[in-house]
Amino acid sequence: MDDILTPRERHDAVVLVGVDEGDNVEFVKIYAIDEETARKTLEEFFSARGLFPADYRLVSRGTENVEGKGAITTRTETLLSSSLARLGLKLLSNGVLYLGDAKTVYQLTLVSESLYRKIANEEVEEPEPLATRGLSLEEVLSLGVDVLVENLRGIDIGGLIPPGARLLREPEPGDLVRILRDPERDYPLIVETANAGRYSAIGFSVTFRLPPLSAEEFAAELSSRLGFPVDPGLFREFPPEKLNLWNVEALAKLVEKLEKRGLPLEEALGLAVELNLGRH
Repeated sequence: MDDILTPRERHDAVVLVGVDEGDNVEFVKIYAIDEETARKTLEEFFSARGLFPADYRLVSRGTENVEGKGAITTRTETLLSSSLARLGLKLLSNGVLYLGDAKTVYQLTLVSESLYRKIANEEVEEPEPLATRGLSLEEVLSLGVDVLVENLRGIDIGGLIPPGARLLREPEPGDLVRILRDPERDYPLIVETANAGRYSAIGFSVTFRLPPLSAEEFAAELSSRLGFPVDPGLFREFPPEKLNLWNVEALAKLVEKLEKRGLPLEEALGLAVELNLGRH
């Protein structure tokens, strides 16, 4: 590729980078028409910028669906740009990759060792959960690293999984270790669990915690499903593991069943709460 650092229109590959205030390249993503072109482009870019491959980790590779996208540029990668910005990085590119009728492209994603440690919270003495530092789950997943999601909120994360990544729900630790250590693995892995401690001995780039609902949030969600205001005070004694959207659905269904048995709606709700807590 001629003059790889000069932004221009391209038809074979484009380089997207995340740079810090000192113009240091902390993130690299290559989109190309095929794997060979992607690898060649990466080599040329490293050479032109004077970068050393040993300073970077390959965190994701493989094909990505781009059907109907038309082109790839910094303007089309808004989620990636937002994710990098929250990490103090600016998204730049060496131009626009026009896709024509292409349905897939091959991508390589690399992060510097320093950014990898930052994402993994290894640089702070007392790590602050990513969920409270302004990074959304979708933004973290877009970085292309392995993520352990402790989903105590009960939201459906299936729609947030980026192309090329794979989602496993509550896998056996032994099976998970084998997958993570597979040298042929060419995709980032997203593991969803309600108990992150189950995988405490397994190294993940990121552990992302989705906290339980508050009593007020739980009541609001249940109100929307039942069609009448629900007092948050009913859920003050609920343990954290019950304050999630899964339990909202379970309670709503239980109330409906009890109402069909002839109980007034409010009485059905009170009984459902007691049954849900195992008090009846």
